[in-house]
Amino acid sequence: MSENIDRCCGDKLQAVACDVAGCAYHGRDNHCHAPHITVENKSAIRKAETFCGTFEPRAGM
Repeated sequence: MSENIDRCCGDKLQAVACDVAGCAYHGRDNHCHAPHITVENKSAIRKAETFCGTFEPRAGM
């Protein structure tokens, strides 16, 4: 189990910070308001190689 999950609340995240204002799930509180998130790139070995698979463009952007 990852250290972040252990520090948070057991088996789920309470909040996910997000600064991608162009995403439909971005909240004014700078947190993700999607019902779930998917972090993608199975071959990633560095943080910069991952990306949010849940991203949806905000309407009108």
